[in-house]
Amino acid sequence: MMPMELVGLYAFSYLIGSIPTAYLVGRLVKHVDIRDYGSGNVGGSNLSHHVGKRWTVPQCILDAVIKGSVPIWIGLYGLGLDPTAPLLVVVPLLAILGHNWSIYLKFQGGRGIAVVFGTLLALAPLLLAAFVMVALGGWAITRSAGVWVLISLLLLPFWVMLMPSWAVVGGDRLVIGWFCGGLVGLIVLKRLLSNWTPLYKGLPRKKVLFNRLFRDRDIDDRTEWVETGRIETRSERPTES
Repeated sequence: MMPMELVGLYAFSYLIGSIPTAYLVGRLVKHVDIRDYGSGNVGGSNLSHHVGKRWTVPQCILDAVIKGSVPIWIGLYGLGLDPTAPLLVVVPLLAILGHNWSIYLKFQGGRGIAVVFGTLLALAPLLLAAFVMVALGGWAITRSAGVWVLISLLLLPFWVMLMPSWAVVGGDRLVIGWFCGGLVGLIVLKRLLSNWTPLYKGLPRKKVLFNRLFRDRDIDDRTEWVETGRIETRSERPTES
């Protein structure tokens, strides 16, 4: 494959990942900017609470398949990219990067979990199954999605080492292991930065950062967060056109 084709695929991955699906659904369905509601996150959870649960289905499918899987399939079957090449896993990482820091929303975005689903579906379906089982199992017991999504992500490199080679596209577990490390880094960084919003007023910095990392919110109370979120600090956020 020519270098320019590879560069084009990388640019495509980031740009298609940057399409803010949840934001667009909110605009089209209720004419609202979901960044001004609840957590301010441009993702399925905030969309569900403030636009409607049924709208998260098409949003998640589009994010998973179009952003997560399609760029990988284009690389594999359209451009003939070697499935064992480290260059391949750059493609989905750029899609996640675009979703989390969208060029169309002044580098705001979602958390990237639906896109992670799509990338794992295309690269290692058994790894996706392990991720989902741990996340759902933990959530069923504790009702804490943020913690268990993080745990599921952190366990991905461990599952990679246990999986048979045939379960991974190209059979190269080392490459997929590096990919898992990269996506964990992107998700953790996104949680901590939280769309560049100021730290929640009235709580110590360490407490807010702890909540962001492990609970995926600034405060302890989930109901208060999804209903009112950062209303008291939202005036400090950049004005969006």
